[in-house]
Amino acid sequence: MAQCKATRKDGEPCTAQAQAGRETCFFHDPDKVAENRAAKAKGGAVGGHTTLTAVKPWRGEAGEVTVLKSPAPADLVNLLADTIDEVKTGKVDPRVANAVGYLAGVIVKILEYDALNERLTALEEAVGVGPGGRKT
Repeated sequence: MAQCKATRKDGEPCTAQAQAGRETCFFHDPDKVAENRAAKAKGGAVGGHTTLTAVKPWRGEAGEVTVLKSPAPADLVNLLADTIDEVKTGKVDPRVANAVGYLAGVIVKILEYDALNERLTALEEAVGVGPGGRKT
C-alpha cells in the first residue's frame, strides 16, 4: 500500500496508509467526509471510561467518620484490587487507576515512615536519649 498523499493540518505529510485504489487515507478522502465525521462521533461516544467524578469515594462520603481514619495495608490491597477490576471492566480510565496506584504508594511510604519513627522513638527512650541523640 502507498502512503496517503494528503497534508495534515500542521503542514506535515500524512503518514497513514492510503486506501486500496486511492491516493488518500480514510480521513483525508474527500468522498468520505460524512463517514469520517460519523466514525469520529462514534469513536468519541463508545468506549469512554469513567473519570474521577463518577467514581465512588473509597472510604465513604464527606462528613462520615470513615473518611477520617487512616487506611490499613489491607484497605490499600482491596482498593488496588477493586481498581484493577474496574479498569479491566472498563469502568475506570487507566489514567485514573494510575493515579490511584501512585497515591496508594505514597500512603504506604507514609505508613512506613510513621512505623519507623515510632520504633526510633522507642529505642531513644530505651537508651535514654532524645531526638537528635541528646541525653535526657
